[in-house]
Amino acid sequence: MTTKPKKLLIENGTLVTLGEKNQVIQNGSVLIEENLIKDFGPSDKFQKIHVDKKIDAKNKIVMPGFICGHHHFYSTFARGISVPGKPAKNFVEILKKLWWRLDNVLDLEDIYFSAIVAMIECIKNGTTTVIDHHESQCSQEGSLAQIEKASKQIGLRTSLCLGVSDRYARGKEGLEETERFLKKIQAESDSKNMPVVLGMVGLHASFTVSDKTLKEATDISKKYNVGIHIHCAEDIFDQDDSLKKYKTRVVERFKKFGVLGPKTILAHCVHIDKKEMDLINKSQTNVVHNPESNMNNAVGCADVLKMLKKGINVGLGTDGMSSNMVSQARVAYLLQRHFNRDPRVGFVESVRMLLENNCKIVDRISDGKWKVGQIKPGFLADVIIVDYNPPTLMNEGNFSGHLIFGVVNSEVDTVIINGKVVMQNKKLITVNEEEILQTSREISKKFWNKFLRK
Repeated sequence: MTTKPKKLLIENGTLVTLGEKNQVIQNGSVLIEENLIKDFGPSDKFQKIHVDKKIDAKNKIVMPGFICGHHHFYSTFARGISVPGKPAKNFVEILKKLWWRLDNVLDLEDIYFSAIVAMIECIKNGTTTVIDHHESQCSQEGSLAQIEKASKQIGLRTSLCLGVSDRYARGKEGLEETERFLKKIQAESDSKNMPVVLGMVGLHASFTVSDKTLKEATDISKKYNVGIHIHCAEDIFDQDDSLKKYKTRVVERFKKFGVLGPKTILAHCVHIDKKEMDLINKSQTNVVHNPESNMNNAVGCADVLKMLKKGINVGLGTDGMSSNMVSQARVAYLLQRHFNRDPRVGFVESVRMLLENNCKIVDRISDGKWKVGQIKPGFLADVIIVDYNPPTLMNEGNFSGHLIFGVVNSEVDTVIINGKVVMQNKKLITVNEEEILQTSREISKKFWNKFLRK
């Protein structure tokens, strides 16, 4: 386990600060003190400053780490799995044949290794903050502690929740696990050291959650002053189910029970109407768009352009499809152009979702305690160094183009989270990647056998 230098200087790189006044500084440096960014500017400015560690970023870009607004660490063990029977022909069949079957056989060891492997991939892709949504219906008690353990071990900044559901009559158990975790996190947050792990109240989706569970979940969220993280109208079935059972649309049902608010995340929102968008906007609820996952599940395309025009804070996530946020932004812009049949739209919006709106989500769910996404004095030192030496002029006006068409294909060299170097020269420092992957392969083989017997 590496120690955290009190003063760390990244020098000689092309510095991209992001934020409202994005600066691109050639031969720039960033000074980190403890877990915060102390200063930045041209490298000459820092020649006489004594530091504990220096990192040379020549021919690389230095920028804030990326944020994933909606992930599923537990989905790792689905990679390469063979699902028996005929291929699923719709979203509900995908859930029943794969995901619900998978999360119903996860044990605590599976949860830990699926999480830490996904976290390794996050770091290697420059994703330094992740808002995760966990599902493990047969192993709920202690599940969040396993993910927290992995997060602290590897050094990734995470917000965690358990997707409570009534589909196996285990909603109460999930709520108990949620409250245990939130109570623990709140106690740690009150201490001097700001934790790198936060919690939310998780719910699976409207169509798997009863009114009773929905009310109890919102009561817990109010008690601990946290938001709710829930899938919303990912498939049209969610709306059909809500109208059939409750005579109301999904977002209207959420409003009735107090789910909506600035700290809440609605993942997907593919099948919401204008009235629902207005409710989301009025309540300042966050939406997270997951383009690759929506395409993979053939559920449709969320009208994020319309949501953004209404003023909704729409962020970007992976939904477990990957841990590469720049590739998600690229897919998001391409999908919007395809969906709208208009080559003039999508590009600016997709970059804004990734670099600005995800930061707003993190700021909201952390009560302003996690200031990330900018190279700015006082912000948390979550910084990445990327092997990208631009072949054309790069400045404040065209950085987005370099991001989507250049950085997307580049390797991340170094990752610093909370002032701690967790990867340098493409090598993980906090964990032994090779050992973890070897063990993960052995455990996943046993897991697949459980999955097939289920």
